[in-house]
Amino acid sequence: MFYAFALLAGMALSLQAPINAALARDMGGLPVFAAFFSFFVGTLCLLVLARVFHQIPSGTLKLLWHQEWWKYIGGILGSFVVFTTIISAPKIGLAPMLVFLLVGQLCMGLFLDSIGAFGLVPKTISLSKVIGLGVIIAGIFIFFYKDIFK
Repeated sequence: MFYAFALLAGMALSLQAPINAALARDMGGLPVFAAFFSFFVGTLCLLVLARVFHQIPSGTLKLLWHQEWWKYIGGILGSFVVFTTIISAPKIGLAPMLVFLLVGQLCMGLFLDSIGAFGLVPKTISLSKVIGLGVIIAGIFIFFYKDIFK
């Protein structure tokens, strides 16, 4: 089930980037505002889901004030990703942007898994993972070959 959710999230990201870029374009070329509005709508959706699934029990909000500062960086990183997709998709194209997002995710994911970052279970960087990443990078080179050597 989690694999299906991850696949759907990847598809959603592919849809989100050009939709947000169109919003920015049609709002006078304002990518920061488009990213803000995207997050605002997303926040409202999450609030509704939290209420529907009873995910806002009393006392939970108080716990927010007792967390380490770095646990709030996820929102900053998310806004960076959304903003980057808004400005990148129209300039370099959707497929290249998604390919670079994927490679960045795989490289960082491999590293974070290997050190067990943020409470993850550490996973060894195996030869097959390194070879797989190399194959992906080689595939990217093939994918962009004509664009690079015009």
